[in-house]
Amino acid sequence: MNCPHCKSPLSTIDIDTVDGRVVKINECLNCGGHFLEPFLANFISANTAKNIDSVIPKSKQVSAISPICYKCGQPMSGIKDDAVPLTVTVFTCPNNHGDFFPKNQLLLFKQAQDAKINFHKIWGIPLKSAFAVVLPLLLVFTAIATIPTVIKQMSTPQETRIKASEIITQPLISPISPTHVLISFSTKNSVKTSLRFTEGMQKEIIVSDTPQTSHLISVEELQPSTIYKYVIVLDQDGKKVNTSEYTFSTP
Repeated sequence: MNCPHCKSPLSTIDIDTVDGRVVKINECLNCGGHFLEPFLANFISANTAKNIDSVIPKSKQVSAISPICYKCGQPMSGIKDDAVPLTVTVFTCPNNHGDFFPKNQLLLFKQAQDAKINFHKIWGIPLKSAFAVVLPLLLVFTAIATIPTVIKQMSTPQETRIKASEIITQPLISPISPTHVLISFSTKNSVKTSLRFTEGMQKEIIVSDTPQTSHLISVEELQPSTIYKYVIVLDQDGKKVNTSEYTFSTP
């Protein structure tokens, strides 16, 4: 398992994600780069990214050629997307094996991501799409479209089952503060959506009041250090169905 950029052996380290998981990432002690699973960078806080990028590389020279994915041997291409500033370099595997961040680029990406979220928050400008702040989901649709989502059949006659592939991304929780989070997800078809909280508070919040595929909601007035559970309610042509229950904890 060698570094995509400098071909030096990669080390494996454990990190904490914002949704309470402990995951492994690959780190190069020679060039300071990091290889992460697809979409994982969106679940890392800026403080964690700062700690990750604090490694002092042995070499200050990085190859000018494109990184090569160590899993499939294919050249990785730079991500060109609104969510990644022109001043930040992120490479992605064409076969969705992961993303490679050269030295300091993971921290720069997280800082840019937080800055954009805070800008919209301060100015009260709604984010029209979750894709404006997260690594582009289109690059990983093939990998995550098969993630199973348990759909519960509703009991009322007008509501029918929507197949499990209806939701094609797991909800992304982006903490803004101990009392404020952004929740984003994507659906295969254009549907109306809402969140129904089942623990932490009893409340239903409309996410998308018109049919669309990109869904983003700002949830405020939460309690710090609290576990919240919720289901996503999908409404397609008046036919409603709940997803399985999701959980997140505020900082």
